[in-house]
Parts: sequence; structure tokens; C-alpha cells
Amino acid sequence: MGFLCFGLMGQFYNKEVVAEIEVVQNSEFYTFKATAENSTPSDLNLRYDFMVFKKDNGGNTAKSSQVDRFFLNANQKTILSTITINYGVRDNIVLVLVIYDEKDKPIGQDRLELPLGGQTPVDKLKAPPATVNSEDQAKPNDGFVLGGLVVENTITKAGRDFYRYFYSDYFNRGIKSAVNIEIDEVPGRGRTTLVSVKVDDKLVWQFFSQPRKDFLKKMAGVAMQRTIMQLQRMQQQKEQLTRY
Repeated sequence: MGFLCFGLMGQFYNKEVVAEIEVVQNSEFYTFKATAENSTPSDLNLRYDFMVFKKDNGGNTAKSSQVDRFFLNANQKTILSTITINYGVRDNIVLVLVIYDEKDKPIGQDRLELPLGGQTPVDKLKAPPATVNSEDQAKPNDGFVLGGLVVENTITKAGRDFYRYFYSDYFNRGIKSAVNIEIDEVPGRGRTTLVSVKVDDKLVWQFFSQPRKDFLKKMAGVAMQRTIMQLQRMQQQKEQLTRY
């Protein structure tokens, strides 16, 4: 999964369950706490994904993720997970917290970017408190626009390699999608698996996997072209609706 931009696109995040990455500055490192707050009078079964993306000076990207299900009582706030980053780390780092309901629909999101790694000044990490616009949508309180996720659901090394090639191209192109892009992998015929790429739940590319690096890179290139075409088509449709 790549560096992420999120878009609200009609969804109302952080209303019933507020996702927030809290920052604590210590003598040698930052501590980032992934938290969830239930703003409803009901108990909820939820799932979270706390992701860290790093890009070094050589352009190499890496991702780590902490995923788990949890139970949140009515009006309760809890710490889901924590990570620490030393001040000496210079990689470009993005932290993303996504909270899903019991149907796996994203309902809470927060994002922080450390362009200078651990050397990023703490006052650059969090913007002023969020405000609410005329459509009663909660704006992100970290100063970054929330947009679509690149979601990875792979089960084999070949699937993960495909995702890595796809995301590297996605990130290097500077693509900013307002909708989710999903990379799914399920058992296929024989020993193969079926890899699918969807843009906002619309299938744009699908293939039976092979472990060969050149094949996976080629498939990632085709999938990227199809993804860009679909994003452009959606943008054109949006502009036409706006015009009329």
C-alpha cells in the first residue's frame, strides 16, 4: 500500500467514531498513539488498521501495518496501538489510521505526514482543530486532505510483489485519488491465484498470477493504465454533472 491521500467524497468520517493519531514528544523520539473515540450511545465491534509508510532518499518505499479487531463501549476512548520514531530518522514518513465498522466500511480516518522523518518539527504535525463545513462533514484535523485508500488484500508473495510494483508507480506518479483503489487476491485455478484491481469497487484489471518479476511488473503497468483511465473517466463524469 502506498503513501495515501484521502478524500471525503460524500462519506462522513469521524462522526460516530473518531480516529486520531496523537503525538507525544519525548527527549529522543516521537510517540504516535492511534486512538478511537466512540461518539455514540451504542457499543461497537470495530477493526483498525494503523499503517506506516516510509520512502528513503533512493525512492524505495516500505510499509508496515498493525491490524486488529476491537470492542468500543459507548462514549469510550481507547488507545489502539503506539509506535515510536527516533529523531534521527530522515525518511519521508506517512502514518495512517483507518477504523472500519463491523461490515468493513471505513468510518474513521486520520493521517500524519513527516516529510523530514523524525526531524519534522512537532508544530508541523498537527494543524488547528477541525471545523465543520456546510454539509456537516468533519474535516481532517491534521491539515492534510483526506482522500482514497490504496487497499491491499493479498495472500501470496506474488500478490504482494504486484502490489509493491503497482504502488511504487502510483506514488512516483503523484496520483491523488479521491476514491479507494483495491488490490484483491483470491485462490485461482491450480496453484495460481486471481489478482483483481478495482477503482471505487469497479473492476479495471484482473489476471492469474505468476511469480515471475517481469510478468508482475508488466501487469502492474497495465493495471496502472487502466486505473488512471477509470479515474479520468470518473472525473469527467463529475465535471459533466457539475456543469448541468
